Amino acid sequence: MPSKRKTNRIFAISMIIILLLSMLSSEFPTRTANAETNNVTEESRANNGLDEFKGEADIGVYAEVNRELHYDQHALLDVEITNNSDLEISRIEADVRELGGSDTLSISPELNRVTLSVRSDIEPGEKNIPIKVVDETGGYYITEATATVIEREKLDDEKDWDEAIIYFMLTDRFADGNPDNNDPYGLNYDQYDDNPRGTYQGGDFKGVTDNLDYLDELGINTIWITPIVENVAYDVSFGSNDGSYFSYHGYWAKNFEELNPHLGTLDEFHELIDQAAEHNIDIMVDVVLNHAGYGLKSTNEIEDPPAGYPTSEDRDRFAGMVRERSGAGDLKMELSGLPDFKTEEAGVREQIVDWQTAWLEKSTTENGNAITSYRVDTVKHVDDVTWQHFKNELVSIDPNFKLIGESWGVNYQDDMGYHHTGTMDSLLDFGFKDHARHFVTGSLEQANQDLIERNKTMTNNATLGQFLGSHDEEGFLSHLVDGDEGKLKLAASLQITAKGQPVIYYGEELGQSGADNWPVYDNRYDFGWDLIDGNDILTHYQAVIQFRNDYSELLSRGDRTTIAGSNNDQWLVVERSYQDDSVYLGFNVAEQSQEITLAVSEADVVVTDHYSGETYEAIEQATESDERHYHVTLTAPTLAEGGTFLLSAENGTILSTEVEVQDEIPEDDNSRLNFGLVGALILLACAGLALSRRNRP
Repeated sequence: MPSKRKTNRIFAISMIIILLLSMLSSEFPTRTANAETNNVTEESRANNGLDEFKGEADIGVYAEVNRELHYDQHALLDVEITNNSDLEISRIEADVRELGGSDTLSISPELNRVTLSVRSDIEPGEKNIPIKVVDETGGYYITEATATVIEREKLDDEKDWDEAIIYFMLTDRFADGNPDNNDPYGLNYDQYDDNPRGTYQGGDFKGVTDNLDYLDELGINTIWITPIVENVAYDVSFGSNDGSYFSYHGYWAKNFEELNPHLGTLDEFHELIDQAAEHNIDIMVDVVLNHAGYGLKSTNEIEDPPAGYPTSEDRDRFAGMVRERSGAGDLKMELSGLPDFKTEEAGVREQIVDWQTAWLEKSTTENGNAITSYRVDTVKHVDDVTWQHFKNELVSIDPNFKLIGESWGVNYQDDMGYHHTGTMDSLLDFGFKDHARHFVTGSLEQANQDLIERNKTMTNNATLGQFLGSHDEEGFLSHLVDGDEGKLKLAASLQITAKGQPVIYYGEELGQSGADNWPVYDNRYDFGWDLIDGNDILTHYQAVIQFRNDYSELLSRGDRTTIAGSNNDQWLVVERSYQDDSVYLGFNVAEQSQEITLAVSEADVVVTDHYSGETYEAIEQATESDERHYHVTLTAPTLAEGGTFLLSAENGTILSTEVEVQDEIPEDDNSRLNFGLVGALILLACAGLALSRRNRP
């Protein structure tokens, strides 16, 4: 029988061994199946509450991709299903992870087709796409297709979709190039003097064409114009005291097959497209698939209608296509009382998609130029099947065609389910202006952290369009920063240098801004051509956009890292890096200029400020040790002057002075269990050793 002292020693050693094993176990935890690891078997997945199993019905599946594609193009995946059973197909999914997407790209069983895209960091080659078709009982049927990704051969002056710098204009309010089309219906708009801002102001295609030099000098590469189709022609406020109001904005269509005569002829539209192409500027057209204009329901016929009111022929055009009464929810409600299309019905969906896709051919000029993208209105008010069908049909005509969607409330934390779905390539970011406002009013650190997180959510084929102002919201300058032009300038710097697509609202670059006040709408001003000369806000925009163009891919795709500065400093420097290149963005929110010292990596580093044109050479910093340190000192302009410095470094880099915070150990249930067990074992081991020592002779 062993002695008591020996027993205690054995106990202590055993506890130490157990402790070590426990520590090794916690260092290399067992991975459990979850969404992040994709470690879930096909059999364990659920289909509307039904367990899935290998289907045995007489259902055959075949799939193919219609063309090769590069990262700025699309292809179509078609799934052919031979169903000789009585079962309905409930779901189709494609695993597009090899293209940089998800493992569950949903394909509507009404369409059996979806648009594919590829992330820019995916290497060329053949990519496998597993496809699963699920019947109503949960039985699944597997096939696969192959997509061929090719190298993108990009011309020197060519920009990818995620490099778009978009200029959004209300065409009617930009420039009047042809006064002959100002009153095509003979309504005499001068008589509607109770609200002259509610009538057409004369802007047209020719007005845009005549001013392409201005837009080229600004530096943008995409013009977003409001809807081009024929709209209802009457004063929709007739019989009220609201003040006259016409559909100058273009969102109340009465004929999707004809141009709005206020904007010009098809020849003038073609001339705009051709001339814009000469300036390397694309034309983006606004489209509506959710609704038609007022007065177009079958029940809208009235006695003694006002001039320009829709005719019976106009209403017949939409017979059976619109709801006779508003439904519940986003998809079936009548938005602002407008006739809502029943796009969930296949025939209605087909017709409205045909009308809108036809403009790709109609817009094509003799020189082969055409519109290149659509801004899509009221996305969340239309069903997903329609959006997939719309995108499919557009891509079948032009594999490069893109969509940027407007779904009210989208931000980097919530894409409302439209990214990576074969529908929208981009979404308007309704949250960005709040980040900008917080930043320019002193919350630099939090706003910048938001932008760092925002950066992580975007890819070239699922990006966001950041805007400060629009036709539907209060002006940024007038209402969000109380008329402070310096804050507008700094917000513009933040917007234009951020990842995503800068969307500049016309006139914003001149300091124009206003209230979102029906029916006048001060935010829908006539463009201020008399404000251009000597406008320092315009000069600021031109300088920052030039920097964006000089480092286009980097700023469109690069990472974002904080280098130096804080709220207390009232300045911040961030690094934008992509592949092997970096630039550094500086922002000063102080009312005074500031001397800022930044550490650099080498003695011969030269830092260039692309905003001011100044260059700074590295200076050796005296230290008590033998190590050599170098820095540059620059002057940040005041907030009123734009508060912006845009840096690049030759022969080295600008170094971060941020303190690195160690990642906290995750407090999940397993870690708490491991630490608790380790603690208990340590106590037991210590107790055993103490007991052993106490029993020594």
